[in-house]
Amino acid sequence: MKGILLSVLAFGVSWTGAVWYWRSTNRMPDTGDLAACLVALPLSLLLGYWLVRKGASAWSARAAEPAAPAAGGAGAAAAGAAATAAADGAAAPASLAIAAAALHAPHGDSAAALAGALADNKARPDLDKELYDDDGYPVMCARAEGVDEQNTEQEISEWLAAQGQPALYARDEFWRAMALATPAVLHLAEAAAAHPRVSEAATAADNALAGHGTAAQAARALNAVPTLQLIALLPPEWNSQWRDVAGRWLSHHIEQAGWPQQRIAVNTRPGQHPGPVLAALQQSGEPCVAVLLACTSHLGDATVDAWSSNGSLFTAARPQGAMPGEAAAGLLLLDAEQAALLHDGPYPMLAPVAAGQRPNDVAQARNGDCAVLKELAQQAMQPLADSAEVPLIVADTGHRSTRLMEMMAAAQAVQPKLDPAQDILALGNATGQAGNAGFLAALALARHEVQERGAPVLCIANEDPYLRCAALIRPASDDMDNATSATPA
Repeated sequence: MKGILLSVLAFGVSWTGAVWYWRSTNRMPDTGDLAACLVALPLSLLLGYWLVRKGASAWSARAAEPAAPAAGGAGAAAAGAAATAAADGAAAPASLAIAAAALHAPHGDSAAALAGALADNKARPDLDKELYDDDGYPVMCARAEGVDEQNTEQEISEWLAAQGQPALYARDEFWRAMALATPAVLHLAEAAAAHPRVSEAATAADNALAGHGTAAQAARALNAVPTLQLIALLPPEWNSQWRDVAGRWLSHHIEQAGWPQQRIAVNTRPGQHPGPVLAALQQSGEPCVAVLLACTSHLGDATVDAWSSNGSLFTAARPQGAMPGEAAAGLLLLDAEQAALLHDGPYPMLAPVAAGQRPNDVAQARNGDCAVLKELAQQAMQPLADSAEVPLIVADTGHRSTRLMEMMAAAQAVQPKLDPAQDILALGNATGQAGNAGFLAALALARHEVQERGAPVLCIANEDPYLRCAALIRPASDDMDNATSATPA
């Protein structure tokens, strides 16, 4: 159709111009003029357009060649980096203990509750009673019940006022996300505060105040407390003021649970994804005590209006659109030395994470194009024996067909014996579009399933248009060098 329109345009412009010229000059065209203006000129215009387009395409392809292998071979690039690190004598990526997990989402305020809703086939989006699209129809979304954003707004406002800080003006989505995140961070903070160095530092500080110890002893005990990294993966649309308040509010709850404020490092930088963050923690070689938390809410008029205006909202006319969702999920991650100090272990272990990137937007890819995701999944499962199987795959995938087909194709490639209906859990329908919180919810659910099944579980992230991640969570008692085959449940 585009070619026909271009041809009509070329001939129409040429003929109109020729007739106008002949009439304005009172000239009678001969056979040569008719052939040149009515045939040769439009054909020349079409040929010139074709040559320019082919040249531009060839130039663009040559310009993109150096970057294509890095994007397309994301798994290979990660493997190459690991090999380079090994050759340089750097520490190989280390497994991290998942000492605790928190999850607050639609259909469940814990991993166990969400697992039950999924098993009963009740974890599905629904028509919302408060949000409507441009045509006046209810929006299909996943809303968490019992979220009191007004109370959270009041608590944060009073906390800011007590510090002499100005009031924060934010939209409903911010307050709902913080209402979901607050109980999640409280759970993780209480688990972290069981670290024996925390109680030792508190005791030393109390003794110094009571005159039974010295300030130097208290300082040494404080310095012995490892730095807790609070990494908050917040929605990209949040401005710097919202990020600052959210980071300080979450850190405040960790401090209230007992962790010394001087030993908390807060990271709320934008543009972070769980996969690369987890890989960086594993590859750092430094002691690790980290609270990795993500929270998102797209349940608000501002989000619905924005998605509707740019054509990304799910409607009957746009079945590949996104369904607004919300969730907060987090993990308490410890290295082996720190995990051994806690009394409730051993804990499920997060094997080295494989993170990479697609060369193109998944929405523009053909269904089943899973090369990058398959490679990352194979890389994540390398610690298992060749004959070992996982009984379950948990993914953040939603309803959109290209992502669903990509995930299913990768799962079939790495674990062909799994039953797609029973052994592959796609959480995207349960949480809706929840950003980074969707994959952390998948990891929290996978940790629960590992504890229930006593077998490793593979996690996959592919809801992002480009970023891809695969992670293996194994039981604490699982010997990865002698892993046995697991029969799919």
